[in-house]
Amino acid sequence: MSSPPLEDAAAAGFDAAVLRRLWARIERDVQSRVIPGAVTLVLRNGACALHWAQGWRDADRCSAMSEDSIFWIASMTKPICCAAALAVARDGLLDLDAPVALYLPSFADLAVADTGERAGRRMTVRDLMRHTSGLTYGQLGDSPVHHQYIERGAYRFDQTNEQMAETLSGLPLLYAPGTTFEYGMSIDVLGRVIEVCTGRPLDQVVAERITGPLGMADTHFRLPPEDLPRLARALPSEDMTMMPPPAPAPAWISGGGGLWSTAADYARFVTMLMQGGWHRGVPIIGQAGARDMLSAQLPAALQFGSYTATLGSVAPTPAMAQTFGLGVSIRTADAGNPLPGTQGDFTWPGMSGCNFWCDPRRGLVVVQMLQAPSQRFAYRALLREEIYAALHGRRS
Repeated sequence: MSSPPLEDAAAAGFDAAVLRRLWARIERDVQSRVIPGAVTLVLRNGACALHWAQGWRDADRCSAMSEDSIFWIASMTKPICCAAALAVARDGLLDLDAPVALYLPSFADLAVADTGERAGRRMTVRDLMRHTSGLTYGQLGDSPVHHQYIERGAYRFDQTNEQMAETLSGLPLLYAPGTTFEYGMSIDVLGRVIEVCTGRPLDQVVAERITGPLGMADTHFRLPPEDLPRLARALPSEDMTMMPPPAPAPAWISGGGGLWSTAADYARFVTMLMQGGWHRGVPIIGQAGARDMLSAQLPAALQFGSYTATLGSVAPTPAMAQTFGLGVSIRTADAGNPLPGTQGDFTWPGMSGCNFWCDPRRGLVVVQMLQAPSQRFAYRALLREEIYAALHGRRS
């Protein structure tokens, strides 16, 4: 078993023995075929403390994992799509508190499933960004509404964003807008709203507003052919049915889960958020956008859909000492969550196993890329526990 490079981590204040323990655990899981491999990146006060590539890109162990390996980041796409919406809003092209129907007229008159009556108020763009729209995922429940999502093919990569939105507008809402946090296809609809208000495809808007200015050269909805050899793959036993096809390029540009990226690219994005929406003197979403994204946005007297509890430690509930901003879950207290962290840290992981969090009080940006849905909860816990243990509880 090789030894981890720890010089930079020690200089950043991390305990080398704890980090060796984390490295060894990942190595054991690779050898035991629990995971194919992983890339782990930690920044402390803007400097790289560690950047590890362990294991393999493929189940056959033909291609070693590298720091620049490309992963399907699944729902870690959502914060990037929300940031693109905030950038567009900053230019006056999008009103977050406008009805979605202003941009997508077919959303003007939606029925609520339980009552069959029209929604008491129209969903807003902000509802989409905080998952209070009443939309859901068909795969995440067993109600008649969930079955209709599946029967109508709401989640399909051979459809366009326009077709996806039209399908959803013809289905009942699971809840009335503004009443319930329900994880679902809200950010996918947001992607279509962005297209309509800019007159540009979503992937182009994200490239022009977010990934391009941040230098995220390896982050794409549609992978260039030359990048395919760097793709990290899951073990055959893993369920990756929600993953977009790497090739040929999908028709659907999913704002909720369609991006591929690297650990270094994603760290650039979340560092921008932690730096108040700016990057190298350039406003990406600006101070107001970052403040909205990273502050509590859930309405008062909110209910939580039945799937929310299964989100685990990132669920935006009082029981988890979490709330929700725009696209991210935000910690409301140091204590109260089963995992370590500090008030104000923010996160949103992907079901593929990819995970990030930022802790502004401790100057931490942590990104781990992993293609192992079955291990996502275990690795979220492992990474937080070991990174905070390695900091010796320091605040500086």
